Amino acid sequence: MKNWKTVITFTQPHEAHIAKGVLESVGIVSIVRDDLTAQVNNFYSNAIGGVKVDIKESDLDKGITTLRNAGYIIEDTSKDFRNIELVELTRNIDKTHCPFCKSDNISLKKEANLLTVIVYFILGVLFPIFKRSYVCYECNKEWKFKKNIK
Repeated sequence: MKNWKTVITFTQPHEAHIAKGVLESVGIVSIVRDDLTAQVNNFYSNAIGGVKVDIKESDLDKGITTLRNAGYIIEDTSKDFRNIELVELTRNIDKTHCPFCKSDNISLKKEANLLTVIVYFILGVLFPIFKRSYVCYECNKEWKFKKNIK
């Protein structure tokens, strides 16, 4: 077992067996570990690190390429951190439309401030301190309104 490497993990055993079949269809020998434990009690799956699909270390590059081509490994670059842009709040600005693309497919995003979380754990009381920003689903921009102080 020293030359075997875990190439992918799953929560459910049947998903791991399907991935094993994909790997074996291109000639890569693979084994599924911890599938019986997850079958006995589904809640143990995350506690043990999931159901693992292992392949030989010499087939690691080919296995990763095969799983990527089959859609099991997805490299998502769209989850990059978005810059929150500041938009000046004037009297004629419409808060129901995106200031960049003028789309109405926007929503108000509220996130708990770090101060809120710290106060909650120290005092056991949650104060309504939220960071508010707007998100546009058309142009994928995020912004906050800045009050014009003059």
